[in-house]
Amino acid sequence: MLEFEMMKGLPDGLSQEENPLVLVQQLTLVKSHYKALCEQLEKISIERRESMRSIRATLAKTVKLVQEIQHHTGMEISPLSEEEQLAMQHLMLQTPEVTEVPAKQNRPKEHEIH
Repeated sequence: MLEFEMMKGLPDGLSQEENPLVLVQQLTLVKSHYKALCEQLEKISIERRESMRSIRATLAKTVKLVQEIQHHTGMEISPLSEEEQLAMQHLMLQTPEVTEVPAKQNRPKEHEIH
């Protein structure tokens, strides 16, 4: 009924780009796609955090195992270079929350989606 009333009040010959009803329908579709993309992004983000957690744990175990093997075989344990130490600190100390902040700032508020 509302659409009919609006169509009756609109001038004839409006193009698709000028028709407010078409624009509202397209906006609803775009919002729906945007919400679906945000949900996909959240799933990807969770999987990425889990992967990084697993990689960090595996790396820590590997480093510990290599050190134990070196100790048991009597090999001299060479200290990590400064670059290696920085890389290890970056990998081991980096928290997923720190890397996720920009993505969350760009996400819509719930009332903006509807």
